[in-house]
Amino acid sequence: MKIFKYFILCFILFFASYSCVAQDKDHINLNFNDFAIKTKTKIKNANFAYHYLVKVYGCGGGAICGEIRNLLSNKVIGLPNAYLIEDENGEKEFLIEYHLDSSLIIISGIIADPDENEDKEGYRRRYYNFINDQLVLISSIKED
Repeated sequence: MKIFKYFILCFILFFASYSCVAQDKDHINLNFNDFAIKTKTKIKNANFAYHYLVKVYGCGGGAICGEIRNLLSNKVIGLPNAYLIEDENGEKEFLIEYHLDSSLIIISGIIADPDENEDKEGYRRRYYNFINDQLVLISSIKED
């Protein structure tokens, strides 16, 4: 009976870890076309999702901050964190990717001031979907 319970436990653990690995691989293959915006009305100066403007700027201490401005309502949404400009070795730099016709934003970098829930170190690639003026985290992948 103990062997049967052990077998069941091993099967459950294997299945859970396999499904997590499969999910991570799906998120790596995300592209901007998967999050295409349906409207084609572009507002002047928009560079993201047809009527938003994404701006990044230095915010002191070797960090970069950013914001997303709704050009229709003039509402400003800050990026979820401040990021370091580059890692200690100067190799991995902050990078933000977005397109005019998509709601997907990809932010790569090291969080400048992580809280207790965030990974304290390491370069991560974070995928966000911009829905109803909010950034919704889809996936966070640690890169070596």
